[in-house]
Amino acid sequence: MATFIMRKEFLTKTSGLLAILFLLEGCYFPLVATGVVATAVAVTDRRTAGIILEDETIELKSMNELSKNIPEEGISVAVTSFNRAALLTGWVSNEQVSKEVASLIANIENVREIINELNIGPKATGKMFARDTILTAKIKASFIDEEKLNANVVKVKTENGIVFLMGIVTQREADLAADIASRVKGTKRVVKVFEVKSEIEIANIDAVINSQKPKKPIK
Repeated sequence: MATFIMRKEFLTKTSGLLAILFLLEGCYFPLVATGVVATAVAVTDRRTAGIILEDETIELKSMNELSKNIPEEGISVAVTSFNRAALLTGWVSNEQVSKEVASLIANIENVREIINELNIGPKATGKMFARDTILTAKIKASFIDEEKLNANVVKVKTENGIVFLMGIVTQREADLAADIASRVKGTKRVVKVFEVKSEIEIANIDAVINSQKPKKPIK
């Protein structure tokens, strides 16, 4: 039976711990978030609420399309959508299957770009997933510790020690995030999948986001 993964990055210790425990036991535990739950835990990452919803819809539709159209055994595919760019990671049996998966996801409504990083070979083990989960957590913690970087704007996806970084950022933020991630023990390689904008464009986006935040009541 094929395994189709949509792992949402929850910023809670409980969900992360549960994932690690299951993975260490050699069992695959897919964390699937509905739009309601994901919105409830979402933090500011410079996407609009509408785009966040579209990304979640793309991921859900991807899982549905893969389960219906890719019956081959021994594959494990994750689809991570950010600003309607779909990152494909995981493992497939051969190059033809990789192309079929990419083509299938590309035809999903609102997908504007496919970033195909699928590996050819046997699917990852539970221990590999566990290591990736821990590495992702360490990288996020390193981002939080860096005063010059807004950790919320960088999404981290790890596959077999290869770290994918997504987000709407400036060139300075992209370079800093990649440098930090590359220095975390366990990182084999960093792949920047950023949407880079100018400092002025980012300042304008941040201003709009900040203006939409609920204002604290005056005491």
